[in-house]
Amino acid sequence: MKKYALILFLLPIVLLSFQMKSHASSLSNEAEFINYSKKFLGVPYRFGGTTPSGFDCSGYINYVFNEYGYSLPRTSADMYASKSLSPVKDLKVGDIVFFTTYKPGASHAGIYVGNEEFVHASSSRGISVSNLEESYWNKRYLGAKRHNELSNDLSFSTDAEAQKLWQTASNYYLNSAVTSQNQDLMSLYNVLRSQVTLDSSTPAGEHLLRTANLIDSIKLANTLSSSTNQLVDKMITNQELTDETVSLYQEQSADIRKSERVYSRLYGPELRNRFNSESVTPAKIAKETVIYEVSMYLLLDTINSTKEQGNLDEARNLLEKYDRLERRAKEIKVLGNTLHANAYQNLDKIHQQLQGVKESLQAELQASN
Repeated sequence: MKKYALILFLLPIVLLSFQMKSHASSLSNEAEFINYSKKFLGVPYRFGGTTPSGFDCSGYINYVFNEYGYSLPRTSADMYASKSLSPVKDLKVGDIVFFTTYKPGASHAGIYVGNEEFVHASSSRGISVSNLEESYWNKRYLGAKRHNELSNDLSFSTDAEAQKLWQTASNYYLNSAVTSQNQDLMSLYNVLRSQVTLDSSTPAGEHLLRTANLIDSIKLANTLSSSTNQLVDKMITNQELTDETVSLYQEQSADIRKSERVYSRLYGPELRNRFNSESVTPAKIAKETVIYEVSMYLLLDTINSTKEQGNLDEARNLLEKYDRLERRAKEIKVLGNTLHANAYQNLDKIHQQLQGVKESLQAELQASN
């Protein structure tokens, strides 16, 4: 039986891996091109260099393009003048970006890899990644050109790929733990994110936006799981009620509120229900198990401060409020356990601690009559 249970548990993960690999086939050319372009990061700059022992800017570009079976002129200026490259305005992965640096014309070049970034042979840093928005490069930007054949080899339908990614990811998290991380999902998302704007006005943008909300929800589910586990360990298992654990309770409460807001943006009721039932519900049970004890702890502190300020009648009135909280602490656990059997634990050690403080305050107030 355990063997079959393990197979059923692993099946969604195996299916996702297969689906992701199948899905990646149409993206692999572009992703591999980016990875290959970045393979040489850190290789030193060498004037006239054309090998991984040292590159200049055009030598590096030639080396990468040769890997894909394309030859280019040797220098940046000759590349810029070449008829095999066509001017472009909307940049895509694989485009060559040109700059005017140490002399007029195209004296430097790099390979565009998406997200406003390009890889190039810097005379000071060797093969490195820079951003077109950096002031140095922005001021010297001459334009971009595309090798049409390479562009066709790397192209893919972002609409179809974004839809496949969303369907695969959503199906996975309908059947797997909402805290499980999947690097295949993130890798494919990052490739598409460099090409697609998160905008519901386009099919690709809409599906990628759904995936982005799912990824945000997974991250928050992990954060909420961590804060809930700490709360359970400190306040429910070990029954520690201190200023430190009260702060932990408040942080966990904030995580619940933030998670609920993000989960509400998930596409489809099935996913929203799954994240709420697997993430928010256990967190709320932990919170509700200790909520009145925390309130009682804070109220006893207020009563003590009120007493020390000489407002004795107000302190006595607050003690009556404390009694109501004490009764409610017992009721909430009975009611909670009717909905979630044995989920709400009694906190006898904490109640003994609170009772001792209460009795001490009562004695001091009686002595003040």
